[in-house]
Amino acid sequence: TCLKIVSEAVVSTQSTGVFGDELLVFTMAEYHEDPVGVLDTIFKHVGVYLPDLTELREFIQNSNIDNTNSDVKKSFGGMFDETRHLLHNFYQPFNEDLADFLKDPKYKFDK
Repeated sequence: TCLKIVSEAVVSTQSTGVFGDELLVFTMAEYHEDPVGVLDTIFKHVGVYLPDLTELREFIQNSNIDNTNSDVKKSFGGMFDETRHLLHNFYQPFNEDLADFLKDPKYKFDK
């Protein structure tokens, strides 16, 4: 079983078989919007112990997890438009392949 954060998506796979129903993908936006729901789905998908959702929600809310480099980012300012454009162009073919494979256009991350 493997859980990876890849670019803009959270990907959960089981190490048996060749993808199909065993590939589970979430966007980071979906995770940030509903972390308990996403983790619940991932736990069920990979067949591991499902914690009490109330306790999980409390744990997430009390974790105070911040991006460890957010202060550094603030001191430098936002990403340059040119950099954002370069990254978008680099990842676009991979995102399109993922969207086609999953038959879900939301993974194209269009501008």
